[in-house]
Amino acid sequence: MKNSHSFDLRADAHWRIAIVHSSFYPHEMRALVDSAQKALVAAGVPKENIADYPVFGSFEIPLLGAAIARAKKADAIIGLGIIVEGETAHAQLIADAAAHGMMDVQTRTQIPFAFEILLVKSVKEAQERLSKGAEAVHAVLTALVALSSL
Repeated sequence: MKNSHSFDLRADAHWRIAIVHSSFYPHEMRALVDSAQKALVAAGVPKENIADYPVFGSFEIPLLGAAIARAKKADAIIGLGIIVEGETAHAQLIADAAAHGMMDVQTRTQIPFAFEILLVKSVKEAQERLSKGAEAVHAVLTALVALSSL
């Protein structure tokens, strides 16, 4: 797998990766999850080491991520969601809470937790960003490599 700096990133075949994702916008979420799964396999993570955890909405992603981390079910977690802005500040509040919750899990447990919750103005805008699952993979694998070198 290559990033913008053009170096290969290979996963340890023993790493276990959890993908926690919202159930809103199921077609688009499936594409985000698929892009993450394909990127993980391409990087060398065996399919059986990739766990899929659907939750109701993006607000619940940190909760399940914390439970996964506490139970030591994964070496890294990827959080995927889509939040479409409405006429109130609710969408921004949900996105901010999810981001803070995921960062808290990550720093408390030292388990990388990639944040790819898309806060968009429309579903069409989300559809233009469905490769973000692969970017989340790059983030957690880079973090795992760095952590393993400490």
